[in-house]
Amino acid sequence: MNFPGSKNCRRAFTLVELLVATGILILILGVMFSMISQTSNVWRTSSARIEAFQSARRAFDTLTRTLEQATLNTYWDYDDPNNPVAYKRKSELHFLITASGTTGTPKIPGTPGAGQAIFFQAPLNRTATTGIAGYENLTGLINACGFYVEYGSDSAWLPPHAATQARERFRLMQWMQNTESLTVYGKAGNAWIASDAADVFPVADNVIALIIWPKEEGDPTTPVLNSYSYDSRSDARSSAINQLPPVLKIALVAIDETSAVRLGSALQTTVTTCMAGLFESPPIGSNPRDQFSEDIKTLGDRLTNKSINYRSFVTAVPMREAKWSP
Repeated sequence: MNFPGSKNCRRAFTLVELLVATGILILILGVMFSMISQTSNVWRTSSARIEAFQSARRAFDTLTRTLEQATLNTYWDYDDPNNPVAYKRKSELHFLITASGTTGTPKIPGTPGAGQAIFFQAPLNRTATTGIAGYENLTGLINACGFYVEYGSDSAWLPPHAATQARERFRLMQWMQNTESLTVYGKAGNAWIASDAADVFPVADNVIALIIWPKEEGDPTTPVLNSYSYDSRSDARSSAINQLPPVLKIALVAIDETSAVRLGSALQTTVTTCMAGLFESPPIGSNPRDQFSEDIKTLGDRLTNKSINYRSFVTAVPMREAKWSP
């Protein structure tokens, strides 16, 4: 038994000591809460950014995979069967890169977007006929296909009585013509590029620009391909006639939904202003590779100055069916 004043007597905590300990505990809990809150905010922001550009990433993968399959199915034949002089490379198919919205693009409702539009044929095996009389068991069926950016409403793709309000957005669009409807063999020039709305569907929202630069392998000092346009049927560069370009340098630029909502009705004007003067064909003799990289950087700087959160996806797609020779 311990008595007051004895050496074995234990002192209790004083009120001051309890207050100090409580204060320290509250301070530690506050610091921990602040760290957890900051970590949670960073994780939430990062997740939101990743989610915002997931559809653009999937669209970019779809675009590159499809483009790799483009073909012209070229063959060699006499230049003139009645008065042959030489063999020439020939093809009934067509590979076209043009400015989005110019003559030759599908007549689809909506305002053209920024960058290029690309149209080609590929063995994608899409057919509308199925069943006993169908073609689904055949392989190598050719489809006409195209990609371009368009600005417009998504009301055409909303289900009836949808609670979601229609939105005006930039979108990456894909056009695909079934094998049964393929008209490229019988139409001259760009006349085969025509469709109804059923052939067109959105691939991803908030894609503001599709940039396509057909280029040669390596970096030749004086490249034959130094333009953002390409036409395998009537290109002024004779070496491009009935040939696929060896490589396509592709850039897809997307913004997040938060930026699109914030800009509202000024979205189209703002994006058009940011794109002004960029991705135009360089002067003859200049290196388009340098301009491509500089224009991507300039576009990014302009979007950043407008407080627009964006993401650029850039890659080089080798054309598997290309047998390029100048």
